[in-house]
Order: sequence, then structure tokens, then C-alpha cells
Amino acid sequence: MSILDNYNKIYNEVELSSKKAGHKVELLAVSKNQSLEKMEELAKNNVLLFGESKVQEALPKIEYLSNKYNKLSFHFIGKVQTNKLKKIVEYFDLIHSVDREDVLKLINDYANELNKTQDILIQLNIAHEQQKNGIAVDELERLLNKAVNFKNIAVKGLMFMPPYEEDITKNIKYFEVANSLFNKYKDDTFNTLSMGMSHDFMLAIEYGATLVRVGTYIFGERI
Repeated sequence: MSILDNYNKIYNEVELSSKKAGHKVELLAVSKNQSLEKMEELAKNNVLLFGESKVQEALPKIEYLSNKYNKLSFHFIGKVQTNKLKKIVEYFDLIHSVDREDVLKLINDYANELNKTQDILIQLNIAHEQQKNGIAVDELERLLNKAVNFKNIAVKGLMFMPPYEEDITKNIKYFEVANSLFNKYKDDTFNTLSMGMSHDFMLAIEYGATLVRVGTYIFGERI
């Protein structure tokens, strides 16, 4: 199967799952560590959403594709490094992985310089995994209250990445917490719950995800 065939298969599964769940879901093609050629096969067939996590790898791909195809949107899904943040704000439409007040301030400053409003998601670490970024549940409200003071930032929702489990049903309890927190703050603009990847996106949709991040099942193994 081609990359486009893979994408269409996943897209149809997302559509079916979203209808069952009763809410709209977007599919983010996670293109980190994937070739420009694979991305272009999707871009030329009207796939608009791509996810990247390494700034130096992403920028040439973004520049090339954006100059050639209209309306593409790039999401930053990796760990936010403050020394790369200016480029992230310049090139990415949505930052999934914000979890600290100092990062909020820098994003706001750079967005102000660029005369833009930067859309972000707050990353949760519900399972208290030390190797992962994200804030604890009891820190969320405090960070959201800080975020509203920055005029060049728009908090669009939450992002969550559960522990990797062969038996994905073990993560239902975490999905439920993420969805409960999302619904607590949800409104017309706070409307994105980024949750679910290649191996568990259908389950994540069932438990409230509005945006799923799928890489390997679309592009194949990473470079």
C-alpha cells in the first residue's frame, strides 16, 4: 500500500470512530523522522495537518511544502526547548507540549514580536511518568490561570500521552481523567483534546479525543 492508501485507511477509521463517539475528530499525520517525499505524497493529495517534533529537521520540510502547497498546518508535538522556541513560534500553528509558565512567557514574547497569536495546548502527565513532560492534574488550573494573562497566546485545549501498554485498555483510566479535565474547561475556543497515537487512537476517540496523532501506521517505520 502507498502512503496515501495508508492515510486514507486511517482517516476512514477515524471517521467511523468519531461517528460512534458523537464528536468531530481530526487526524494529524505525524511526519517526524519521515522523508519529505513521503510528506509530499500526502500534501499533493490535500492532506493539510502534519506533526513534527524536531525543529532542525522540520524547518526545511515546512519551508518547502508551504511554498508549494496552500493551507498546510504544522503542529509541534515534541519537547519544547527554550533555545528553539522562537523558531517554533515562527513556523508552527499549534504547539502541543506546553507545561511551564516560563515557556508561556517566552511564547508570548516571540508571538508578540511576530505579531501573531500562538495557539497552544497544555500537556498533561496524568500517570506521573518521570521520563515524560507535562503537568500534574492538580497543577492544570494554576497554569491555565497564568495563560490567560498572555495576550499573544490562545490555549486551545489539552494534550495527553499515556504510558505505552500492549494492552491499551489499561490506559482507559487515564483517558477518562484527561477527558474529564477537558470537558471541565471546554468552550468554543478551548476545544481540542490531543490524545491517541497509532496503536490506540480508536480507543482515545471513544474516550473523547478530538485530535489523534498517527505516524507509523501512515508513513511506516521512522528513518
